[in-house]
Amino acid sequence: MAPMAALPPEIVVTGARVRRQTSLVASGSVLAGAELETRARATIGETLAHQPGISSTAFGPSASRPVLRGFQGERGRLLIDGVGTLDVSNTSPDHAVALNPLVADRIEVLRGPAALLYASGSSGGVVNTVSGRIPRRAPEGVEGVAQAGYGSAATEGSFGNRIDAAIGGPWVAHFDSQYLRGDPVETGGFILAPIERAIAAASPDPTIARLARLRGAIPGTGFQTWEVGGGLSAVFGSGHAGFSVSNYGNQYGLPTRLSLDPTQPQPDTFIALNQLRVDGRFEVDLPEGPLRTLRGRFAWADYRHFEIERGGPISATFLNLGYEGRLEGVFGRGPWRATLGASYYDRDFRVNGDAPLLPPNRTRQYAFFALHDLDLGRLKLEGAVRFDQSDVAAVVDPILQNPPLGRGFGVWSFSGGANYAVTPGWRLVLNANYSERAPVVEELLTQGIDPGTQGQLTGNPALPIERSWGIEAVVRGDGGWGSVTIAGFYTDFSSYIFPAETGGLVQGLPIFAFSVSPARYWGMEAQARVPFGRWRGVAWSGDLLVDYTEATLAGGAPVPRIPPLRLLGGVSGANARLDARAEVEWTTPQSRIAAFETPTRGFVMVNLSLGWKPLPKVSRLQLRLSGNNLFDAEARRHASFLKDYAPLPGRDIRLTAKVAF
Repeated sequence: MAPMAALPPEIVVTGARVRRQTSLVASGSVLAGAELETRARATIGETLAHQPGISSTAFGPSASRPVLRGFQGERGRLLIDGVGTLDVSNTSPDHAVALNPLVADRIEVLRGPAALLYASGSSGGVVNTVSGRIPRRAPEGVEGVAQAGYGSAATEGSFGNRIDAAIGGPWVAHFDSQYLRGDPVETGGFILAPIERAIAAASPDPTIARLARLRGAIPGTGFQTWEVGGGLSAVFGSGHAGFSVSNYGNQYGLPTRLSLDPTQPQPDTFIALNQLRVDGRFEVDLPEGPLRTLRGRFAWADYRHFEIERGGPISATFLNLGYEGRLEGVFGRGPWRATLGASYYDRDFRVNGDAPLLPPNRTRQYAFFALHDLDLGRLKLEGAVRFDQSDVAAVVDPILQNPPLGRGFGVWSFSGGANYAVTPGWRLVLNANYSERAPVVEELLTQGIDPGTQGQLTGNPALPIERSWGIEAVVRGDGGWGSVTIAGFYTDFSSYIFPAETGGLVQGLPIFAFSVSPARYWGMEAQARVPFGRWRGVAWSGDLLVDYTEATLAGGAPVPRIPPLRLLGGVSGANARLDARAEVEWTTPQSRIAAFETPTRGFVMVNLSLGWKPLPKVSRLQLRLSGNNLFDAEARRHASFLKDYAPLPGRDIRLTAKVAF
């Protein structure tokens, strides 16, 4: 749902303080307001896919994580109000994130020193979804939002609502709910990519040959998602304290790596997911003394999902019981601030089935972190340090017959940066970091056929700590002429952990083994916005985004699944009752590929959006009509494991209606 009282889009909330993006010592982005309403999709990956430097894993319409500067999984941690999602979406790309972007107030991508408040080893950044489920302010009486929507690509319907009510004294109650359903998603062309289509067409088996002509809907990708949550908070002059309870459910079909071998069956699997979650938060501002603000955050979640063959039994059950808590204090008054804190994370993870992917395991992690920032006027400095101790233990599984595992990792991360105002409208930003990341249980112990990678995954219990260092330079300009941001980055890994395709096959599926290699990432992002002035009472502007990442392993081989060069340009216009936008996204072909990887064709998408407040005296009623991929292009994201079998949605006409009261 839309925010009740959102901060302006140029404001970023971090653990240190509320700051403008122009004052940060690293790149980042914020999705909020009308742009969030237009971009919001059922998955966090596709919701953020048009932000600078971000693509998505694109595993069908229901399971998609963001890809940040080419980094996936643990190198781009996902948060809800500063703590983890407590799901198993990092285990495999077919696992949905237990987070509904449609109920977000705003979504922030944090990089640089501020990211170390939340994670070590997040080379791509940290994605923090800000919700209003625990109220931070007291409304005047009752405030609410109701929204309904329709999308044509999946015959998708949605409805959501949110209510905040002052119920006496300092108490504020919150309620929200969301329901979303859709049929198998229609694509813009052939289901199979050109190489697979040629193999299918050459098959003497007529059933396989017919796959070469398969177009339209991706079989079995219908979905149904619902979420309900409530919160209670005491809001007082110097802060707030409260809790919330929510339940998230998602049932969705998986796109299939269509078998081109007539002796192999065509799997048809869906996932039924449920998460019960309890959150708590408090924050108190202190008027005097060295301690300026004290805040705490806690979350507990009981997550489970079932992988089910249609018409058959449950093939696997994933059970994850986790909690995370953090306590931090902001010290200092005047130009110097310091945020000091600690966090604890506990995860009990089990996979049950005839061929479990992992043995029963438990991860415990505690961390200490500090972020200092110093405002000297034209010069702003930041520095952060973080220590994490992670302990991973696994017991013997009678089916996997794995050896017991008990490993502990102590990792350090450091980051520092400077933001200097060269002139009143131009700033130069430089930051550097050294990062260590402990391997997670999925990289250490996975053993079996994974529906997400559509292959055999083999973990490595001897994996070392992943170590890297990186630098980033950013130029920001802002004035009456418009704004521009140009960022360049470089990251060097001495021990990079990744699933390498070996070239072998098991039951017709490729084998991926977790390996270690030195690697180098570099790239750039550029954004510009220029106002054109007013014409017929409408303020017009144009914008352009360019991003590119290149990643290479030792020996010169490309890192798999790196998104190619992308350009996105648009023209926007707005007045008191209307806002409109037309944009063109050009994603170039990706032919710089790893061994056993296939190239990906480029594509061009044209998108239009029109927002209208039809009743001048009822300005809180809004209608929005948008058309995405209007020319029905066949589009595939190179970062997706299933890109050759599951293209992006085709032409999608979306209509939403929202009323606030």
